[in-house]
Amino acid sequence: MNNTFPLLRPLLLPLRIALVSLYLFSGCGRSQAQELRATWIARDQLASRDLIARAMDSLAANNFNTVIVNVWSRGYPLYQSALFAQHTGLTIDPNYTGRDVLQEAVAEAHRVGLHVEAWFEYGFVGGYSGYLPGTSGKGKIFDSYPHWVSRQQNGTEIDGSGFYWMTHTRPEVQDLLIGMASEIARKYDVDGIEMDRVRYSSLNYGYDPFTDSLYRAEHAGQAPPAPGDTSWRRWRADKLNSFVARLYDSVKAVNPHITVSNAPSMYSSTAYSSYESFCQDWVWWVNQNKVDNVLVQSYVSSPSTFSSYIDNMKSRVTDDSKIHPSFAVRPNSTPIGPGTATAMITALRGKGLSGSGIWYYTDLIGTFPELKAGPYSAAVTPPHFTPQWRTHRTIVPITDTARAVRTGVWTSSANPGYTGNSLYAASAGVHSLQYNASVPATGMYEVYVFTVASSNRTAVAPYTVSATNGQFAVSVDQSKSLNAGWRKLGDFHFTEGLRPVVTLTNQSIGEGKFVSADAVMLVLNRRLSPQASPGTASVLDRHRNVPIFHLLQNYPNPFNPSTTLRYIVSSPASGTTGERVLLSVFDPLGREVSRLVDAVQQPGSYSVRFDASHLPTGVYFARLTSSGNTFVRRIVLLK
Repeated sequence: MNNTFPLLRPLLLPLRIALVSLYLFSGCGRSQAQELRATWIARDQLASRDLIARAMDSLAANNFNTVIVNVWSRGYPLYQSALFAQHTGLTIDPNYTGRDVLQEAVAEAHRVGLHVEAWFEYGFVGGYSGYLPGTSGKGKIFDSYPHWVSRQQNGTEIDGSGFYWMTHTRPEVQDLLIGMASEIARKYDVDGIEMDRVRYSSLNYGYDPFTDSLYRAEHAGQAPPAPGDTSWRRWRADKLNSFVARLYDSVKAVNPHITVSNAPSMYSSTAYSSYESFCQDWVWWVNQNKVDNVLVQSYVSSPSTFSSYIDNMKSRVTDDSKIHPSFAVRPNSTPIGPGTATAMITALRGKGLSGSGIWYYTDLIGTFPELKAGPYSAAVTPPHFTPQWRTHRTIVPITDTARAVRTGVWTSSANPGYTGNSLYAASAGVHSLQYNASVPATGMYEVYVFTVASSNRTAVAPYTVSATNGQFAVSVDQSKSLNAGWRKLGDFHFTEGLRPVVTLTNQSIGEGKFVSADAVMLVLNRRLSPQASPGTASVLDRHRNVPIFHLLQNYPNPFNPSTTLRYIVSSPASGTTGERVLLSVFDPLGREVSRLVDAVQQPGSYSVRFDASHLPTGVYFARLTSSGNTFVRRIVLLK
């Protein structure tokens, strides 16, 4: 594991095991109601895999069900972003180089059944005073695009909190944020995306040259009025509303099962404070179905005040099932009193609302006993998902010798693994470990290995994944400390039941090197297998010999004029060496406008470019057909 806490590690392992066991085996008394119980994990809790793992263990053991993980902070991504790299040359915040914080969080959260939302905490904020300021002094994005910075009426750029904001009305800025959200929806098995700070820092902003010229173009040359002018506020809010609508449609086009959320504010029992102070018209988002959840923030310590704020929220929307009034346990840095969190939750439940968010995780630790003894005494699943959405996972620990079958000589190591000491084998001789797992449901799975890293370990630990459509070799560098913990091997298809899934050997690890062995984990990938459930697809596989195949969402979407369509052919029908695959694009009238693929193909992942330069703007449908089965995706051409 990560060496951040080497002395605490042996003491924490038994606690982790106990907490996870308590969570996994407490289902017999579980309530059937669904309620959002969310919290936010900020960058301070993402400094190491150990911190992430302990946070997820603690949240699951205390019956939270959703964790909102920081992925965009201070103008830098906390995941491996190819899009950000195109603009800046960096794939991730330099303080997290070599890591993929989001993937680490997904692994640890889904390990204990928690839902994960990718949290764009800073939204339109492109830089933070003094933090990796780059050559511009404002942040890396402004090094590349100095003209993207937003301005107040007096020409000031930085706001009172030390933030530099990107120009809200610029299409390129909006495209960056939508592109990063879509990138996450396309690459990671997250359950939601929360795009925060979709607002102005204050009404004094919006006076940059681009926004000024855009306003003049739409108002017969008139300059933007004074900051508090009502029509000027409405104009800025409408531009943000258009962005929110485009963000929602774009993310849903990539993965319709992801929830799109936001944490706007409500600081009044009567006024629409977010709109009046920040041009943040979140009520429009809810009423126009351009957001799935709003975790409306309230910085209050009085349950009665919180209750009055909730009444204000409910009175403004047509569908209050999307409202999750949320509160801080340290509003304005002052802790709320004992019993206050319980009273807050009781107040929102009394108004028929299905849960809330409480921030932040680190502040919540002292409140866990109160919540666990009271309103969170039984575990529930979050709304907007089927109750079994995150239950399909399995772990094969190295201690389970019936399923982690050893051949040759494997020696117990002083280096701790997932549930105790790990194993290792030398380069001499022939040694292997076969992991057999009870696959809960037929579908695509994320496969993880728990990596124990050390300087004398091999840089090419040879794992073989035995998937439905063949065997796949994947190597892991066990010599790098950053690789310690759950390391993803990839996404693979498995059929339901007990079967070999992973094999580790000492072949070609390098003379004088050692190979570590520890636990293996499979987690059902809901991005790739949204419909999977026990006992369904496996019947098809056994009796109809239907090939497993999948059409992924195109990227980019919307697009102009070309986009990439990706699809998976995972297993041919019995007795054949391949499947005839037909991929076509149709217009809304059902007319085929392009045939992209018509061929017999072997199992594997494929991609094809669709050039729509000859077609008009509009909605089209990509259809993948094989062995009488069909997948359809909605794609949007926007010229």
